[in-house]
Amino acid sequence: MIFLINAIAIFASFSLNQIHAVYWGAVLPTLYAIVVAPQALIARPEIPASAITKILADKWDNAEDLTAYIVTYWMAFAHPATSGKKQRNSVILYLTSFFLGIVYFLRELFVAGIIVFVMGYILYRMSLRADRPRSVYANTDFRDGGDNEFARKEWELAAMSIVAISDLYPDDRALKVSANEVSEDEDVKSLLAKHRHDGRMGVTGSRPAA
Repeated sequence: MIFLINAIAIFASFSLNQIHAVYWGAVLPTLYAIVVAPQALIARPEIPASAITKILADKWDNAEDLTAYIVTYWMAFAHPATSGKKQRNSVILYLTSFFLGIVYFLRELFVAGIIVFVMGYILYRMSLRADRPRSVYANTDFRDGGDNEFARKEWELAAMSIVAISDLYPDDRALKVSANEVSEDEDVKSLLAKHRHDGRMGVTGSRPAA
């Protein structure tokens, strides 16, 4: 839907003769950057970090590292059903913003160009965060690590965090299904055996209070 609306707005910007039509293509990226992006960039967990660490410490020996990663990408963990869509939307819209910024500068609409470049950068940052844990987990370059030990380290944190988040919300079916799927990965099984006290995926209990 975002792609279609964006395409129509861009088409209108370059096909209509109306004096303000050139700005129509920038409306959707700007609204998305102002309304949606802050949720992904500055969202804070509904559970205090200290409480998250305490809950995870019952099952994980690296609870502090997992807490730091979960808190950093809380929006992606808290809304797994929509985080992928938000990432795709932000990619489409930041590319649109940078394209329109160039067009505005070429037309000497410098203020408009600066504004859409700023919106584009905000959306670019959002694209990196909105669904990062699952994007990292699915990325073979991060999994393999190669010469980049930090990439492999983040892959391990992303994979374990996808499992660990279900320990915070054991009654959330979507999180549990996602955790179960990831825990079947052979590489993840070895991580669970190393860092999880029971060495496996198993969630019981009630959803903790915020």
